[in-house]
Amino acid sequence: MTWSKWFVAPAFTSIFFLLGVLTLYWFMTNKLIQYLGRRGKHVDVPKVRTAVGIIYMLLLLILTQAAVNGTVNSWVFTNFEIFAIVFVSYFLMLQIRLWQLAAATLLFMLVNGNLGSWLPWAFAVVYIGFYFTLKQIRLHRHGSWRDFADYASATLIFSVILWGITKVRFDLHWATMGWEILFSFVLLTIMYFYVDSLFDSASTLAKLTYTTNFDDLTHVRNYFAFKNDFSCSFSGAQKEHGPLTLMLFDIDHFKHVNDTYGHLAGDYVLNTVAQLITKQLATIDPDLRLYRTGGEEFTIIFNHYTTDQARTHIDAIAQAVKNGDFQHANQEIAISISVGVTQLQTGDENQLDLYRRADQNLYFSKRNGRDRVTIA
Repeated sequence: MTWSKWFVAPAFTSIFFLLGVLTLYWFMTNKLIQYLGRRGKHVDVPKVRTAVGIIYMLLLLILTQAAVNGTVNSWVFTNFEIFAIVFVSYFLMLQIRLWQLAAATLLFMLVNGNLGSWLPWAFAVVYIGFYFTLKQIRLHRHGSWRDFADYASATLIFSVILWGITKVRFDLHWATMGWEILFSFVLLTIMYFYVDSLFDSASTLAKLTYTTNFDDLTHVRNYFAFKNDFSCSFSGAQKEHGPLTLMLFDIDHFKHVNDTYGHLAGDYVLNTVAQLITKQLATIDPDLRLYRTGGEEFTIIFNHYTTDQARTHIDAIAQAVKNGDFQHANQEIAISISVGVTQLQTGDENQLDLYRRADQNLYFSKRNGRDRVTIA
């Protein structure tokens, strides 16, 4: 290949075009997920991937269809339509009901003026059957080569049917139909292994990210996540001259709980406190996060809150723990927390200044009877 010459068969360019379509989709969704994460948003990754996938495939289908609509070559994008159906049904597991798919198909046929012809109706019925068949195959995966056999069989059968209808509609040669079916099978096989590898890599990355950022016992964010988020919050508050409040707390007499009731009871208390507070934070502000930053020490970053604004919530959290029902092995355990709170001040040169002051307030609470909140 040079500046002026290109000697590559259409089949090869088609393969690289469709791989490029998949790669671009993956790139866009990853960038969007990263952007939402940096903005502090709770990201439902499967929903983001599905939403982007729907819009992306619809735009591509409309553009490709518009490029050849009404021409003698309008059949050439049949494989791309097959590709799109496989992508949204098998890989995205798009949740579309039968009536929704039928309504969308009817609208598409109405726009194209094909309601009076039986061939478009045949296409519509086969595409809908193709969609739901692949969804069922995906739902009943076995985690082996049988998965690929089921996928390959279904895609081959429906490709033969669709290209058979295309042959009748456009009076194609048998040889053309045969080559297109073969190419469709090769294309969908490449797609299976390529997309599957992308999703496997994403799953592995998600597991590593979770392990790095979340505490295995309580399932709340850990000290590593706290350091990163606290650094971002501190920098943002200084840059915007906005408020930032930090809450540190310890579970009172936690060593006594372990020594008296056993370490399993201690784990139960840690987990129950974490889940209780996590639920309460969700009702206060979905952007608030709980971190386990030590053995029995937890932290909450109140972004954009002064201590006065956070005080009511902090008192409610402490009271909720004190009123909580902690029972392990038929034994009731009384639990309370000691809390240290402070907010960003003009003299704070770095995040350690803010953290140190909250930590000092926490230990003031512990030295002065525990079960109390100290704000300074």
